[in-house]
Amino acid sequence: MTVRPAPAVPDLLSPEFAVDPHPTYAAMRRHGPAWWDEATACWYVVGYDEVDTLLRDPRLSARIGAGFLGAGAEAAADVLEFFGAWPMFSDPPEHTAVRRQVGSGHRPAAVRPLGERIASTVRRLLAACEPHDADLLRDVVQPLATSVTCDLLGIPGERREELLAWSSDIIAFIGVPVLDPERAPRARAAIGHLDAYLQAERERAGDGISTTPQLAGLLSLPAAEGRAMFAQILTGGIEPVVGCIGATLPHLVADGRAVAEDVASGRVRPEAVTEEALRFAAPFHFVPRSVVSPVEVAGERLEPGQRVALVVAAAHRDPRRFVDPDRFRLLAGESTDPRHLAFGAGHHFCLGAPLARMTITESVRALADWVVERDVRTIEAVREPAFGHTVWRRIGWGF
Repeated sequence: MTVRPAPAVPDLLSPEFAVDPHPTYAAMRRHGPAWWDEATACWYVVGYDEVDTLLRDPRLSARIGAGFLGAGAEAAADVLEFFGAWPMFSDPPEHTAVRRQVGSGHRPAAVRPLGERIASTVRRLLAACEPHDADLLRDVVQPLATSVTCDLLGIPGERREELLAWSSDIIAFIGVPVLDPERAPRARAAIGHLDAYLQAERERAGDGISTTPQLAGLLSLPAAEGRAMFAQILTGGIEPVVGCIGATLPHLVADGRAVAEDVASGRVRPEAVTEEALRFAAPFHFVPRSVVSPVEVAGERLEPGQRVALVVAAAHRDPRRFVDPDRFRLLAGESTDPRHLAFGAGHHFCLGAPLARMTITESVRALADWVVERDVRTIEAVREPAFGHTVWRRIGWGF
C-alpha cells in the first residue's frame, strides 16, 4: 500500500485528542478531505461532501473489518459474531430485512405518544435541582436518557441498573480503536445475561403479558437478530442523547442567556437548537466502514481491506460548507448550510433519530424555562476523555 504521508498532527491516541479532538480535525481538513493515520491503521475522511457521499457508497461496508481485529480475533470470535448481527455492522440485504421488520415501531408517529411523558420527566427532574448544587449530568440528563430508552424497551425499573451494566460491558468491547481481547470475557458474560433476560421476555409475551410495541417487534425476530437489535438500541439510545444535551447546556446561558430566553419566550423554536446541537457536537464522531472495492477520495486511493472512519464531527465544521462552523449558531432567515449527518445517511440512517430528536427538543424546552426561572447565569461542562465520541464527566453551575 502506498499513501501520501500526512503532515504531523496531534496523536489520535493522545489524552489531548480524547478530551478535545476538534483542533486535530481542523488539522486533518487543512491537509485534505482524506487523511491516513499509521497509529490506528485507518483512513479518516473529514470533508463534508466526501463524508456525505461515502455514507451511501456501496464500495464501503459497515461490517467489522480486519483492520479492527488485530491479533485477538480468534479469542473473541463469539463476541464478534454477536456484533456482526447488529444492523449498524451489517449491509443490505440483511440490514434492510431487519429494519423492515422493526422499523415501524421507531417512526415519528410511533414514538410521538412518548413526548408527553418525556416532557413531564425532564421537568420533574429539574424541579428537584437547585442550580448551585446540581450536577445536571447526574441529576437530569442521564436519568432522562436512561428512562426514555428503558421505557421504549419495556425494561422495568428494578432491572435497569443491571441491564445498563451489561450495556457498558458490551460497548466497552467495541468502543476502542483496535480489538482488545482482554475486554472479551466481560462482554461475553454480558451477552449471556442479555440472552437469559430476552428469553424470559419471550416467555412472558407467550403468556400474554403485554409489553411495548418496540420490544414486541424485537421479540418477533429470530433470537440472534432480536438480541442484536435490542443491544444496539440499549447501547446507542442513551449515550448520544446524553452527549448532545450535555453539549447544548452551556450554550443556553452563553451571551447573557440569549438562547435560553429566546426559547423560553418562543422567539426561537427548541427544534432549531436541537439541530444545531447535533451539528456542533455530534455525539458519535465516526461512522466506521471497511473498503470492499477501490475508492478514490480527493486523489487518495482507498484499497480493499482498509479501515475508514467517516468523521461526521469534522465534516460538520467544514468551512467549505458551513458559515462560522466552530461557533454554536442559530442562524436567522434562510440558511445555506447543508443538513447535518449526526444520524448518518442512506441505508444506515439512524432508526432512533425521531425519538432522539424529540428527547433533546423536550429537554431544551424545559431547560430553557428552568434557566430563566431560576436565574441561572453559568453552566460549565467537563468532558471525560473518550475516543470518537463525546462523554461528559460533570455539568453544573461551576466547579
